[in-house]
Amino acid sequence: MARKANYDEKISAIEAKIEKKQNEIKALKSQLNELKAKKASNDYQELTEYMQANNLTAAEVLASIKG
Repeated sequence: MARKANYDEKISAIEAKIEKKQNEIKALKSQLNELKAKKASNDYQELTEYMQANNLTAAEVLASIKG
């Protein structure tokens, strides 16, 4: 006779794997958001330094981009 499968154990094992992966995804999304924020901050700092070095206002920069 074939061995009877224990579906409850298999279901629990798969649910645990899913939860683990969801936690990993959550952690990765958090890291991604942190990196995006750091990049935005760095980009902003670089832009403001350029504007200050060249005596430019935000309006002047926007005008040159749109123009």
